[in-house]
Amino acid sequence: MITLEEIAGRLKDKTDYSFTVNRMSWEPQKVDNYVLPSFAIKESSAKGAETKLKNKLSKVLAFIDLVKHKRFKTGCTVMPISVTNKDNLAIWQNEKGVSRAIDFMIEIGLISVESDKYQFGAYYEKDNKSKTYRYYKENEDKLKKYCEDHDIQMFIVKNKVYNMSELKKLHTGIDKSKVRFASRLKLIKPIELSRAEFEKQLTLCLYENYPALRFHIVKANEINEKYYKDYPEFRIRFQPNFTWSEDELYVSGIGIRATNSLTNLKKENRKEVLKEYGFILEKDINASVPRMTLSLNSGHWIDESQDMYELIYRVIEPTGLFTKEKREAIKKLHMRAYFDSGDKSVGHHTWLTMEQNGIDREDVCDKMSEFRNAIISAEGGKLYGSDIFYVESCVYLMTLYDLLSAGHKVWQVYDFFYSSG
Repeated sequence: MITLEEIAGRLKDKTDYSFTVNRMSWEPQKVDNYVLPSFAIKESSAKGAETKLKNKLSKVLAFIDLVKHKRFKTGCTVMPISVTNKDNLAIWQNEKGVSRAIDFMIEIGLISVESDKYQFGAYYEKDNKSKTYRYYKENEDKLKKYCEDHDIQMFIVKNKVYNMSELKKLHTGIDKSKVRFASRLKLIKPIELSRAEFEKQLTLCLYENYPALRFHIVKANEINEKYYKDYPEFRIRFQPNFTWSEDELYVSGIGIRATNSLTNLKKENRKEVLKEYGFILEKDINASVPRMTLSLNSGHWIDESQDMYELIYRVIEPTGLFTKEKREAIKKLHMRAYFDSGDKSVGHHTWLTMEQNGIDREDVCDKMSEFRNAIISAEGGKLYGSDIFYVESCVYLMTLYDLLSAGHKVWQVYDFFYSSG
């Protein structure tokens, strides 16, 4: 029979089972020769104009903070700016708001259009599209000086929290019991509701189906306001994320995971942040998803002295030699088997993404079926699908809260914690 090491070694696809939630993933491009546009902010004496301008610039400051660890420290950076990116929508509320903000940033000279062509996949959203722009650090400095001189503070993005009483207004066409964190949904939008209103009502359903959800969203806002007031890059975004069908007639998936603006900064690029904030300690929760699953099923936290991947292996081979190669194969295949719909389908789906020469399909299916059953057994008898990221976020959110409350300076990246001591 084929081994797990052989299956892992033959995988061709690069499917990411980490379920990140629509954070920025673009890589900056440096422009050496460019013409710096003039920086100009148009002031007006008309009634209400000053307040309106301050509000605009306050949100631009939030955007500047969002990209400060991605753009180059000097000169001109080419970057995509998407009207559908969740971070941008959190600042400007809707796509029209983001579009108007882009026009305003062009008007004042912070950015200019690099290409009018839309590029797809500029961020993690599979349906995302964006134009690319030139971003000018020199004019960023001028804008920040202007805001400082005029006492303009950065806009603070808050996680939305709805009142539970609004559940009484739930549309009769929505079946609350079907509103879950899952990737295989078909929640049809009632024609009377806008996309935004439907997402709001689905969020209210999630509050009811996951009683701790609203509490932890409120707790994320408390962390942001109390401990991250002066560190906006670490502020937690904890909101349901909705995936729509291409025709936008129904929601096909709902996910959630606590993130911040630096979450998807590659590990090799984190050194600069660690140095800047004095983070000298780090802690990676080993095998977070299997450990969290067994902890849930056991009713208590499973200490990291227990190697979860060896625990899975021992179900298959109680007395076999557990090598580094076996551990790496189990680690590589774990999320694929965990999140598949069943032990029969996981083999077929794995086979489709493998180099198939010289191996038997049924052999692969049998091995992956055995592997998934071993995962279920080792992790306590029940798997949780996408719900595990909801639970994981809640647990680590409260861990972060405890660390911050104890006086530590901490940056959390999913199941990874950095601290100043």
